[in-house]
Amino acid sequence: GGGGGGGGGGGDRDINGWDKVMSMSLHESKSCSSLEFLQEHSALGVQSEHYNSTLAENSKLSRKVRALQDQLAITSAKKEAFKAQAQRLEREFKKGRDQTDSLQQDLLEARREVGQLSKEAQDAIFMMTEMRKAHISEVKLLQRGLQARGSQEGMRNRVNEMADLVDKVGRAVVQRDEAVRDKTTMEGKLNKGLKDMRSSNDELSRLKKTSKRLSDDLKEARRKGQYTPPQPNVAIEEDSDHEFEVELQQLEKRFEILEEGPAGLDVLASNLSKDKQELEKRSKAQQDTIRSLNTTIENWKRLGAEKDQQIKDLSSKLENIMRNQARMEEQIAQKQRDIALQVEDERAALEARISELELECDSARAAADGMEKAQSRLTRELVKVHEQFSGAAPAAAPSPVTTAEVLVKTGEKLKLAIYKEGNKVEMRATELPDGVEEKVPVDAGLMGELDQADPWTELFARTGVDPGPPRRIVVSTKLGEQEVPVGPRGTSVLLTAYRYSAKRFYLAGMDLLSQNMLNLTITEQNMTPALKAKLSKCSDDRSTFDALAAALTLNASGDALTLA
Repeated sequence: GGGGGGGGGGGDRDINGWDKVMSMSLHESKSCSSLEFLQEHSALGVQSEHYNSTLAENSKLSRKVRALQDQLAITSAKKEAFKAQAQRLEREFKKGRDQTDSLQQDLLEARREVGQLSKEAQDAIFMMTEMRKAHISEVKLLQRGLQARGSQEGMRNRVNEMADLVDKVGRAVVQRDEAVRDKTTMEGKLNKGLKDMRSSNDELSRLKKTSKRLSDDLKEARRKGQYTPPQPNVAIEEDSDHEFEVELQQLEKRFEILEEGPAGLDVLASNLSKDKQELEKRSKAQQDTIRSLNTTIENWKRLGAEKDQQIKDLSSKLENIMRNQARMEEQIAQKQRDIALQVEDERAALEARISELELECDSARAAADGMEKAQSRLTRELVKVHEQFSGAAPAAAPSPVTTAEVLVKTGEKLKLAIYKEGNKVEMRATELPDGVEEKVPVDAGLMGELDQADPWTELFARTGVDPGPPRRIVVSTKLGEQEVPVGPRGTSVLLTAYRYSAKRFYLAGMDLLSQNMLNLTITEQNMTPALKAKLSKCSDDRSTFDALAAALTLNASGDALTLA
């Protein structure tokens, strides 16, 4: 305060001196000594201001130190109280745990004794029952013997023999009872030895637990002895006015509690007890949480072990499947190679046969051409001769290109003939034995679907009967051709479907693996109700083909198509 006042007085003197200097500089110039005196007073004023700011900072730091000391004292008191409470609770917990262990041990001993006594009681009851049965049988035997002895003279010797036998049986029973008593005595000794051994094992386990607890305490003490409190590496900031007011209020509350004496200490103790109870509740809740988490972890571990076992089993199964698949792929590759070689051989043979047939066909065509030319010449000559004799020539009847009697796919036998006039082709068909001849036109689109080398054979093969009404002879419509899987094993089959009518179809297929030809004719006799319902919902050739393909399956030998 005095220093501050001195500083203030020095400031007033500096102001008066400055005014004097200014007045002197305005009126007249003095010597340089007045300027030096003015600089010295200015330096003293700045230094006094620095001292004042330093004193203010020192007072603020001292207040902070006192607040920290008070807080440290209260915290130390709380720490000691909590430490004492924790030690007391630990002793109580240890005592309760020891009592629980002893009660558990007593319970186990009582259970063992109850089991042993119940076993001995059952043995005694069984022995009494056996002795009672033996006694009753002996009495009945003696009664029958006495009755026989009194009734007949010849039975006396036999009764004596029976009495001797009964005597021997009685001695055997007595020996058995003695053996049972010896057995009971030995079992008692054995149970006593087992009890001593269990008590020794329990004592050993208790000593092991004690040793483990002491070792844990030693480790914890060493860890606490090696603890180094962290050092703050951040400079303490200056408190604001609000923080200073808050610290001052806390300090005033502490002084009020201390000035109140025992009542204030009671309030402090009650507050500390409330904090302790809250901490105990939190500790109990955390322990319950830890136990539940440990249970969850154990469950997850057990589930993980089960999953690991399942993964091992599935891995072994997968390895077996992979090996089987590799073996099957190797077999399939070998079969494909064999089939390729067989196909190549058959193809070579077929090509040789085709070349031979082409040669024969060329020769036959040449001969037919020659015969046709000769026939045309003869026809012209006959026409000329007829014209000469009759004066007019009738129109010549057209001759068929080819004729044949064929058993068609729908089951009927037809007589077929092909007539060709320019680009117009017509097939005349008659159902044998007494059908009416029908004319079936063959358009260009149908001719495009036929084999150009031998179209009439394929045309005859596609001819069938639509039962109607009306009943008529038709050429089947090709619904489609596609590779489809056929059950029951998903065999790949190149399938072609033809339709004669809404209830008559012909399916031709080839097994791509075995190269077997598979054919099936579907009529109203063998069509299933399910297939009939599916076909009634089909609106185009594609959906009809899919419905037919889905209804197919292979027989047991795999060499014929059937309806599922």
